[in-house]
Amino acid sequence: MFKLDIPVKRIEAGTLLQHVGRLTYKGTPLHFGKDRQSRYDDPLKVYGVLYLGFDLSTALMESVFHKHRWNRGPRTISTDEIAKRMVRAVGVAEDLKLAHITADGVMAAVLGLNLSQLLSRRYGNTMRLSAKVHQNLDPDGQEYDGIYYPSRNNYPAHCVALFSRAADKVVLAKDLDLARHRDWPRFVMENKIKIVPS
Repeated sequence: MFKLDIPVKRIEAGTLLQHVGRLTYKGTPLHFGKDRQSRYDDPLKVYGVLYLGFDLSTALMESVFHKHRWNRGPRTISTDEIAKRMVRAVGVAEDLKLAHITADGVMAAVLGLNLSQLLSRRYGNTMRLSAKVHQNLDPDGQEYDGIYYPSRNNYPAHCVALFSRAADKVVLAKDLDLARHRDWPRFVMENKIKIVPS
């Protein structure tokens, strides 16, 4: 391993993060996916990745609405889809050390990438970046716990791609039906989402 010149973004213990998932997984342990379907998944399917947002809006934009084309067609969601979704409140139990890939002077000089490549719907660049970060050490000689990256659909908000090796640093605090989340009505109103019967 060698050191990567990517600054560390520290997420302090006590921070509450959010993940939007399927209600069928309510009460199960947090899942670190290895299916190569998401932006920072391991291209070789060795380690898993859990995707988290700092607020409900970002978590929803990166999951339920991640493929929605906001400039085309109505912004809708069915009552059935809402009923199938839950929000997982994930507490940071121990400080997380994340690779801050959009820190000043990092994207082009260190990664050889631009913002368009990081936000592209094609994940080849970001999966290779994930593997590189996972295999190497931060400037202090420590392993990164994951990646602090820009939200594609809620920019300039940021998200966390947490590596499975950091699973012990987070805890599942609560599972909550999406419709019962206190921020759900505000998300619907601010984004002009139309709820349609199933």
